[in-house]
Amino acid sequence: MFSVGGSASYKTAVKHGYVVSLEWIRLGKHTRAAMCIWPASNVFVTGEGQGIWTITRNCITEFVGFNQDGKCTGGPSAHCFREAREAMPLLGKDVNDKAALYELVDVVVTFAPELVLMPATPKHIKQALDTPAMWEVTATNKDTGKVLNEAEV
Repeated sequence: MFSVGGSASYKTAVKHGYVVSLEWIRLGKHTRAAMCIWPASNVFVTGEGQGIWTITRNCITEFVGFNQDGKCTGGPSAHCFREAREAMPLLGKDVNDKAALYELVDVVVTFAPELVLMPATPKHIKQALDTPAMWEVTATNKDTGKVLNEAEV
């Protein structure tokens, strides 16, 4: 779990009824630049459709076209439309609402260049995201007692 927006984010904006926050998130042992999108209205309503769609910088090129120089061509990919359609219920939208789908895709395309150009994770944010593990998990073979995998969660 993580919180989004606020002073730790690189940039926060509102477009087409979606809040977009460019920020750094922790994924496993790595910190990644990410675009977090959620609906601007009904932020305090709980229940289905109250989530955040997150796209990390390392996979943004699957969503939006870039040329060899790393410049955004502005064209969304078929993958972008598929993923946006799947994210619609998470954001409280009907999957059949084409206007909302095109608005969501436009949000991704608009902020993709800024996501790509985000700086490295600042030291104070890296330290804040570097929380200690809550559990140590070890998977062992019951027959041999051999350790199969260890992880910290």
